[in-house]
Amino acid sequence: MLRIELLEREDCNKIVSWNRGKDAAFLEQWSGRGYEYPITAEKIMDRLETTANKEDAKVFIYKILDENSGRMIGTIELFEIDTINGTAKVGRYLIDEAYRGKGYGGKALKQIVDMCFNEYGIKKLFLNVFDYNTGAFECYKKVGFSVVSHELREKPDGYLGVYKMMIEKSE
Repeated sequence: MLRIELLEREDCNKIVSWNRGKDAAFLEQWSGRGYEYPITAEKIMDRLETTANKEDAKVFIYKILDENSGRMIGTIELFEIDTINGTAKVGRYLIDEAYRGKGYGGKALKQIVDMCFNEYGIKKLFLNVFDYNTGAFECYKKVGFSVVSHELREKPDGYLGVYKMMIEKSE
């Protein structure tokens, strides 16, 4: 079983450890434009303390816990929360390598979707995924997300394809 809880300051070093030895492209793959390379605990703490996890915040940063071991196995954010229009985005989603490919990512995402629909009153939830990230793309489809659009982002060395995906609350 998994449990989703708000990220705390002491959890930031764990996220940094998952990025150790990785390049800027890895950071961009899971965090989008959320963090600059190299990621540090201070950068995550700054985001946590200035914009996230406060009453009426538009950003919530969560940790994903394996209830059996109590170990933090991932992180995921809910942001751009628009309660008037009932929309939000999911992103900055990362699962510890030791837990990938075992269904934990889909289970955690399903919990976030349920939380959005049932606790936040969200009706449409969006996310972006690079088109080369086939594992994540398939995970998102299994949870119920569908492709809304595909765009190309210009990079210094060419273009990168990004799928915008959405899941809608059924009435």
